[in-house]
Amino acid sequence: MLFYIFLAIISYLLYTVVNNIISLRRNIALVKCWGLPYVVLPFNEVGVARSALVELILLPFLKLFPFTHKWIWPKFMNAFNHWTFLRTHLGSLGDFYATVSPSSFHFESMNAEINTQVANRRAEFEKPVEIYTIVNVFGRNALTSDGPDWRRQRKIISPGFTERNNARVWELGLKQGQSMLEYWASKGGSSIEELKVENTASDTATLALHIICGAGFGIPQIWPHEDESILGDKKMAGLNTKRPAEGHKLTFKEALVYTTGLQIAWFSVFPEWVLQKSPFKIHQKLIAARDDCLFYLKELIEQKRNYRRLGFEQDATDLIAPLVKASDDAERSKAEGKGVSQDEGLSEEEITGNTFVIMFAGHETTANVLHFSFLFLAINLASQRHLQSDIDEKIGDRPASSWSYQVDMRNLFNSMVGGVLHETIRLIPPVPHIPKINRGGPKQVKVDGRTISIPGNGTFVHLENSTLHRSRRYYPYGPSKITDCDDDLDDFVPERWLQKDPKSGEGETTEQQVDGMEVASFEVHGSLFRPVKGAYMPFSEGPRACPGRRFAEVEVTAVLSLVFKQYSVELDVSAWASDEQVEEMTLQQKRDVYGEAQKRAWALIRGSQMTFTLKMEGDPVPVRFVKRGKERFSDLRL
Repeated sequence: MLFYIFLAIISYLLYTVVNNIISLRRNIALVKCWGLPYVVLPFNEVGVARSALVELILLPFLKLFPFTHKWIWPKFMNAFNHWTFLRTHLGSLGDFYATVSPSSFHFESMNAEINTQVANRRAEFEKPVEIYTIVNVFGRNALTSDGPDWRRQRKIISPGFTERNNARVWELGLKQGQSMLEYWASKGGSSIEELKVENTASDTATLALHIICGAGFGIPQIWPHEDESILGDKKMAGLNTKRPAEGHKLTFKEALVYTTGLQIAWFSVFPEWVLQKSPFKIHQKLIAARDDCLFYLKELIEQKRNYRRLGFEQDATDLIAPLVKASDDAERSKAEGKGVSQDEGLSEEEITGNTFVIMFAGHETTANVLHFSFLFLAINLASQRHLQSDIDEKIGDRPASSWSYQVDMRNLFNSMVGGVLHETIRLIPPVPHIPKINRGGPKQVKVDGRTISIPGNGTFVHLENSTLHRSRRYYPYGPSKITDCDDDLDDFVPERWLQKDPKSGEGETTEQQVDGMEVASFEVHGSLFRPVKGAYMPFSEGPRACPGRRFAEVEVTAVLSLVFKQYSVELDVSAWASDEQVEEMTLQQKRDVYGEAQKRAWALIRGSQMTFTLKMEGDPVPVRFVKRGKERFSDLRL
């Protein structure tokens, strides 16, 4: 009996091996026929279980054996290999290639021409909404929808992102930026002259959340050092107070921050009923935070609805009001027997789901850009001085209260401020790649005057930002001043965006037709370098481009301008030398100690890991904001 069981197992294994070899040979022949460079992988790594197996077991196991370090295919098994290895593992593959396994294909593009075609052929290259289902924790939304369902939701959401909303973001960006500086000054060990900040990430997250709450939802927020009395008649229990609403454990900010942390991944591991019955505190806190957050979101939505019923005029900058209005109008038409088309209205679940997504996306990305901008500028003091010079030139001695969105936003955005913003996003894109899926048959695309085919039948297509944004083909570059590399595309060089290239996409304003959003005033007649279409995609491109891009650009421009008009930022070197020791140092000694801080900061930035966005893991990078003219390292010319 055991013999027959053993024989059956051996036969099955033999069949599996032979079948996989045959399938792999067939797939390699197909990919050659389609004209694609390729890398062979032993199996398809898509899926939570397989990705966990690869990342946690297979790849660490292979690293134990030195002879595997020269193998190429394990690097391509890494889900975020383009960020992990940047350009070093691509060799002669070029700017597009396929990975081939016995059961499937993947297609990776770092080519602007291909990217533009894939992004704009939405019906052929769909968004794989199934990988975003975890975001449905508060209800279905535009991010997790496709087809007519997505078009209906996008049509309702988009009108909120207008020039009037941009102007409100500008106003709040300046106000909240100043409040952040005052908060830093109020902390122990700091003064108005010198702000010691251990981790800017947590505070830029707070700032960005305050701005999306105020500019998008009409909920003003306060910092820990501020008194609730400044809220006036806009004080709402739990939503913007320091204590939770009655019967709840968390405030809205606390609930939102916890719910959007890594803990949310538990919803993709276990059904909700399992988490509700779980004895583990992490699960109990997650459910409590989700419930509290849902309560506050519904309260906010109901408040907007009550305002409409009472006849109060809605704030034109409000992002929730259009959602509520569309839903109420559709319900009214239905009740009056007028009928409702498929393009009208949102369900209550969709209003809640989209409110959460706008809230989450509206602060996560911007907080990241500000955090990394501060670090890059502390590392690159020469670029920081250039930034401050441009701000001085555009603003002069005028106080921030007199800065206008209509004039100053355009001038600052088209200066080193915009260069810093774009360079930060180029190096640390919100997402390392933009996923698409080809569910049909092979699709043909044009590239460099020839036609290639992208595999179908469920092939994932990744538009790889991390490598795309470092392409010599699309970006100005020079020799690196930091490493021995013959290009500086891995370095922070915001000055590259001040170069004009007649072959670039400068001056184009066709995005109004592409993403359905009005062109912002600061984009018209811009003077910054513009990569060719499809070469710079931090907010995606085409019909599914992020509607909040301009919101983020205005916010970052306002905050950077406000901060660096008053302060300079330097890396904290206290791990290597005390303040007294720094005062006694020679120029070379200062350069050496600051160099140590720079190396540590770069290493921590490069160690960033993908959660919802790229984020630094482990120890933070402490910095000091000092009043301009009080810098300790300005004479290093770094």
